[in-house]
Amino acid sequence: MEKTRLERINEFIRIMGEALGPNTAITLAGELERMGFFDAPASSKYHSAYPGGLYDHSKAMMDALLNLTYDLNLGWSRPESPCIVGMLHDLCKCDQYKQDEDGSFSWQPDQVLCGHGDKSVILAQQLLPLTEEEILCIRWHMGAYCDKSDWGYLGAAIEKYPNVLYTHTADMIASRIRGV
Repeated sequence: MEKTRLERINEFIRIMGEALGPNTAITLAGELERMGFFDAPASSKYHSAYPGGLYDHSKAMMDALLNLTYDLNLGWSRPESPCIVGMLHDLCKCDQYKQDEDGSFSWQPDQVLCGHGDKSVILAQQLLPLTEEEILCIRWHMGAYCDKSDWGYLGAAIEKYPNVLYTHTADMIASRIRGV
């Protein structure tokens, strides 16, 4: 059964309340609601291409990252990082798609900020202070699905913070294996 918008918001507040505290979670949920986070799709034709899909994908990615953290005993700069990175890694998609008359989604060309990881970092930093590790995990969550000229930067980020690689892996688990 698909969740309602209100169920997604309440679930977000509960989950992030445990990680960040209830007041921060409520404030963050309000900002994300204003941005369209709970209504946007995660893609136009691939995983979670439906209203609310962005939240559903972000939650699935966060769950995968938490599982990797637990199973592999990953160390993070702060314990709440997997929740922050998972939930905020695709903020760039809040305004990326428009719903067409037939209910499908298409690319929204009228955007001020471009990019994927970079845009998500910029938007996330407007909501919460991020550690360098969180910034790099969000920035490089697409892994080698970036321009080949950036692979050296990606490699350096992974060497400095191995959780960059695990973040990408969690995103692939959510989108490619779980299909969310």
